Amino acid sequence: MIRTLAVIALGLSTASSALGQDMNFERPYWLDRAVIEALGRAELEVPADRASFSVTFTEVDGNARDAMFAASDRARLAAAAIRSRGGQGVSIQSSAEIETIHQEYRNRDGERVSSERADQVENYAVNVTLNVAINDISRAVATRAAAVAVGPESISDLSFSLDENAPARMRAYRAAVQDAAARARVAAEASGAPLGRLLVLQEGQGPCLGRWYSAAAGDGARSRDNVQTSPSAMLSVGEEAIVVTGSRVRELRLTAEDIERMRLPSDIPPLGLSAQVCAIYAVG
Repeated sequence: MIRTLAVIALGLSTASSALGQDMNFERPYWLDRAVIEALGRAELEVPADRASFSVTFTEVDGNARDAMFAASDRARLAAAAIRSRGGQGVSIQSSAEIETIHQEYRNRDGERVSSERADQVENYAVNVTLNVAINDISRAVATRAAAVAVGPESISDLSFSLDENAPARMRAYRAAVQDAAARARVAAEASGAPLGRLLVLQEGQGPCLGRWYSAAAGDGARSRDNVQTSPSAMLSVGEEAIVVTGSRVRELRLTAEDIERMRLPSDIPPLGLSAQVCAIYAVG
């Protein structure tokens, strides 16, 4: 009986030892030593190196095909004018949208109601949109003026941005790291202890000892379908005029004087660039 109890006791001891090993996880380093957490921040004003805008041409016709051709002709004239002013640093993405306009009638209450029946289509409205990106910032104003001269139904303002690989972003990050180091030194002086080595450095808003967030970068560019144009379309770009031969054998023409008249004064504003880092230093 005594031997049996000894075996049981030995078994419990072995199980307890194994359980203790499973539960023995590594302690967070900041619980066993004194540390200083510092949030580094930097804000710079830098010149933009990219610009973008969008322009939309709308045509309404009883025939959807004719409306598409008419809007596409004007969009191609604008694209040719944009490339003539933007050079090789211009990229254009196009998209098209067709809206069906139905006939309207009055109900018993006298309210105007639009019919949804296929045999009561009155017109088709086609919107062709060009999304333009300009890498040569010095040509941004002239490039947008070329699109305005065609006479679009809507056009956006110039939007300025900074390339993700721009050297200015690294300058901002370096400045934020230096700021974190300076703050840590001040904190160490206040505590009366020497500042030790850097333990953790991460990019973001902190805190390092808890949960932190970092805004995701990216232009969020969306892919768009290209607008199909007439096979007989012809483009010619010259110093004096830009000419497009349309689908109805009509000629759309845009002169250099037309573009210059639409070139309105526009100063390129500087961009505010910020960076944040979170650093943890050991205290001696």
